[in-house]
Amino acid sequence: MSHVAPVLASVIVLSIQDYARKAVMEQVRLKERVEALVRSALAPVAPARRIVLDAPQGFAVALLDRPPVALAFAERVQAAAAGLPLCIGINHGPVTIAEDASRGAALVGDGIAAGMTMAQAAAPGRMIASRAFRDALDADAADSAARLGSAGVHTDAQVRTHELFTLDPRAANSRHRRLAFAGVACFAGILALGGVVRFALIGSGLRDSTAPAVLEFEIAPRSEIYIDGVLKGSAPPLTRIEIASGPHTVEVRHGKFPPLTVEVNPGPAEELTIAHTFAAPRAAARPRERTYSEKARDSWRSIRRSAGF
Repeated sequence: MSHVAPVLASVIVLSIQDYARKAVMEQVRLKERVEALVRSALAPVAPARRIVLDAPQGFAVALLDRPPVALAFAERVQAAAAGLPLCIGINHGPVTIAEDASRGAALVGDGIAAGMTMAQAAAPGRMIASRAFRDALDADAADSAARLGSAGVHTDAQVRTHELFTLDPRAANSRHRRLAFAGVACFAGILALGGVVRFALIGSGLRDSTAPAVLEFEIAPRSEIYIDGVLKGSAPPLTRIEIASGPHTVEVRHGKFPPLTVEVNPGPAEELTIAHTFAAPRAAARPRERTYSEKARDSWRSIRRSAGF
């Protein structure tokens, strides 16, 4: 097998949830619908800058353009996929073409592998981006990167932890608020030094609304952690998950035990601990049956009390 020199690309993986469990005709219908929306969403991208691959449960699209182009493509797919059980993962990393004598050419690399992991972590109708993609986007277009808020972490089958991001309107609005805050502070500085000092003292008590909340887990034995219906990994080894502030449903599952469900609503940078031990209920201890001599002795005492002795 021979490889072409790797290049950096943004990889968008489009995965149809529970694809393998669906009837063949349903698989064909869903694949055709996803293919049509991919073709439409790719219209603004030059053919020489894109590669479309057939993935096990959908498609993977590798874009050699700037990361903002990849984000715009993923957003167009997400908007057009309303009603489809489509999970969208996006990553930025190295890809290369591997030539195999028996299988032909294939696109491989960490860019593809991490993109598939992001799609596995996504819920239908939602886009999940990797830390690598967010960093690449931030280096190219900080305003676009500001639209991606923290979505916690995901532990894959190899027990590797991945930091997740998703489109969050509150994250972009928070950036605009911070810029406006800076402008107000500068204006106050022009007016009066004392006003600036008072304003700075007030501002120092504010909490960053973009700071993720943290969930800590103390779970025994090893159990699966779901947040808002999305599997995040197993605890242990998972002990901490970063999530966006606001309401979430946390579910801890272990075997045939009834799952533990917790509703949380943390604020920015708030840390919450969820501790639970799955243990079979102890069988109620059966009372020891009294011997014949004990029963006779008790009866005799009762008789004596009745007789006044």
